[in-house]
Amino acid sequence: MTKPLTATEKSQIEMPVLRVLDLVNGLIGLVCKTVVVLAGLVMLGSIGLNVVARYIISVGGLNWAEEVPKLAFAWFIMAGVVLALQGGNHIAVDLIFRVLSTRRRQVLVVVINLLITAAYIVLCSVALQVADIAAAERNPLLGTPGSLGYYALAVGAALTAVGAVSIAIRVALLGPDAAPEGRPEDSVQ
Repeated sequence: MTKPLTATEKSQIEMPVLRVLDLVNGLIGLVCKTVVVLAGLVMLGSIGLNVVARYIISVGGLNWAEEVPKLAFAWFIMAGVVLALQGGNHIAVDLIFRVLSTRRRQVLVVVINLLITAAYIVLCSVALQVADIAAAERNPLLGTPGSLGYYALAVGAALTAVGAVSIAIRVALLGPDAAPEGRPEDSVQ
């Protein structure tokens, strides 16, 4: 029979795990913020250029400028979904949390995040299957494969799954208060 871990032994296990989680989440957050900024600039720039071109070019604008925002939008949204999860701004109903004990809240947060992880793994798998099918299609002007949007969905789903399992581990180790909470001004009360 094994004896329970002392507080020191437990913290020696928790700290490296938490450092790795922080590193992974920080890297994912940086990548997603970069994608949001770049995709936003690409969308804004191509739409802006097209508006200006409509008044300068007699044929009515830039043909490619309609397809570029469509491609960038999927990446913009999925990166935002990952950032929302990391910041605790995902859709949630937290009324039940107020009436549960600390231990039950901890279990509920872990279970919910493991379910989210499973759902996003399935979504990633399905998106990859659809991307394989859509790869045969080509956008008429840019010549890019029709699978790019589905790859955005797959990558976003995979990163969301990583974020959710990270939250589950953090809450399992530190308790329910370790779960990210969105800012009150961003929530509907």
